[in-house]
Amino acid sequence: MTRASTAMGVSPIIKELVQKKALATRLTLKEIIYVGILAIDKLEEKRWQEWINQVHQMQVIGEI
Repeated sequence: MTRASTAMGVSPIIKELVQKKALATRLTLKEIIYVGILAIDKLEEKRWQEWINQVHQMQVIGEI
């Protein structure tokens, strides 16, 4: 969990997205992150793998 917290703190893109969702839904940052985790659990395996590949590529090229 420390790495996730660190990623939020050092990635302006991630921090901005989480903050926008929190404000839009009036939830705390922790609640928004948990909602995201619950949503991930609902994804079909194929879609999950597509998103994993997309996000990993963003990390590799330095977008996040």
